[in-house]
Amino acid sequence: MAVQAGSPPLQRAPAVPLFSRLYGFGSIYAKTIRDSRLAFIIVAGLLGGIMLTGCEAFGAAYSTPASRLDLQNVINNIPDAMKGLLNNPVNVQTLGGSLSWKYGPIFGLVAGLWSIVALSGTLATEAQRGSMDMVAAAPFGKRRIALEKLAAHVTGMVGAMAFLAVVTWAGSAAFGTLPGDEIPLGAAIGFAVWVGLIGLVSGSVAWALAPLVGRAGSAGVAGAVMLGGYVVSGYSTSVPVLRAPANLTWFHWTAGHVPLAGQFDWLSLVPVAVIAIVLFGAGIVAFDRRDLGSTSAIPIPAMPGFLLGTRGPARRAFGERLPLALAWGIGLAIYAAMIAASSRSFADEISNSPDTSRLFTTIFKGYDITTGGGFLQLLFAYMGYLIAGLGAATLVNGWASDENGRRLELLLASPMGRARWAIAGGIGVFAAIAVMTLIAMLGIAVGVASAGGDVATPVIGALILGLYAGAAAGVGFAVGGVFRNTIAGEATALFVVATFLVDFLAPPLNLPDWLHQLALSAHLGQTMIGSWDPAGVVACLVFAIGGLTLGSIGMRRRDIA
Repeated sequence: MAVQAGSPPLQRAPAVPLFSRLYGFGSIYAKTIRDSRLAFIIVAGLLGGIMLTGCEAFGAAYSTPASRLDLQNVINNIPDAMKGLLNNPVNVQTLGGSLSWKYGPIFGLVAGLWSIVALSGTLATEAQRGSMDMVAAAPFGKRRIALEKLAAHVTGMVGAMAFLAVVTWAGSAAFGTLPGDEIPLGAAIGFAVWVGLIGLVSGSVAWALAPLVGRAGSAGVAGAVMLGGYVVSGYSTSVPVLRAPANLTWFHWTAGHVPLAGQFDWLSLVPVAVIAIVLFGAGIVAFDRRDLGSTSAIPIPAMPGFLLGTRGPARRAFGERLPLALAWGIGLAIYAAMIAASSRSFADEISNSPDTSRLFTTIFKGYDITTGGGFLQLLFAYMGYLIAGLGAATLVNGWASDENGRRLELLLASPMGRARWAIAGGIGVFAAIAVMTLIAMLGIAVGVASAGGDVATPVIGALILGLYAGAAAGVGFAVGGVFRNTIAGEATALFVVATFLVDFLAPPLNLPDWLHQLALSAHLGQTMIGSWDPAGVVACLVFAIGGLTLGSIGMRRRDIA
């Protein structure tokens, strides 16, 4: 019997369904879309929720022509120190104009933050972990990998902006009370295009730098460019020395594009899109030409050696979390200082106008907005909880990185149990939250002192930010310990965003009171003016300590990564 030698016939690779190529595991693009679904839901829900709340609140508060005139008088009397934090006031007597003036910058900053976080890590993090080596070993070029990952983020941004446009159009139709309040679909699309471009151009800075300096350095530079450009552009009208640098910011270029108020400047969006495209191309070329994971650190002052020692897991965890805590604390401090410092000039302005003073007293019942504490409680508390909670999410993510980065297996080979590692790491996170809170308190003290008035009450009241951040971290510890650490940071962020939306949306939308009571921030009182809620304080401590305890028990009962 003869046997014929030869190669077996080549088998044809099975066809990948179209749906899997767009969502799932059929392509790099599809997998990136799948991996970023939680971030998309959070951002789209946050933007849509803020827009709906703004529409409903404006329609309820300003339902008569007389109230619209009073609003215009208020805006005319706003001091320059506060105008820098707001948008260009155009047709503010209409729903669209008021929304654009009050909330416009928030939408751009949220989209920019999402884009910076996503694009600074989508290539750098995988290269650092080594997972990119496996992808690059497949028949994919590095440029194709970068293009598909970038295309996935752009797709997510387009989807979120489409959702925002529909919500804007529908919200104005549902809650508008006077002629001119309805926002045409074209205007809603114009606003969404501006928000999306601001987000993408901010993220493009991080994308271009990430292959060179890594995730942390690129995100830090991109965040500084975005926030610095926003502040410089806002204050350029009242501070002459800022007019020259303001001309270099995309916030200043697009200041005349206010579609919700009926004012369009499409041409101003062109240079923003061009810069984003150029930086995206630069990032792809840089990723293609550099070795995977090869980055250069941005020179920064080194941390004191005693903070980074190896005398115990708690000290090591604290030292590793400290730089991030300092960054979040400084951001909170600057924001609080600017708001508190504005209270003096704001009080002087409304004291000269009895009508304006009466209007503010009617709208903001229970707040003495002429004091630094009252002003902070009104304009800082909601955003302060959100920022401090998201800061806690990043710190929890660092706590979880020991397991996610496979370092925990080495640590547990030493005479240290799983529960001890979890508790020690959690103590390090709580210590970092304490540092973040202390820095924020310092910023509040500086701002209130410059405005005059009682400094002690709002400074002590800022302790609630640390308690809330600790409670949010406790949720992350519990989820990470009981289930898996890969979702600990995301669970913390989801808890913070969900709490923010429930507390922010429930009162103006007349949702059931039991739903509003589910938000932890609804039980924290008005601490900036000295009104504490003991039940809320106890709840924060229970969340923090109970979550860490539950997480440590869960770590003892499950397999490691």
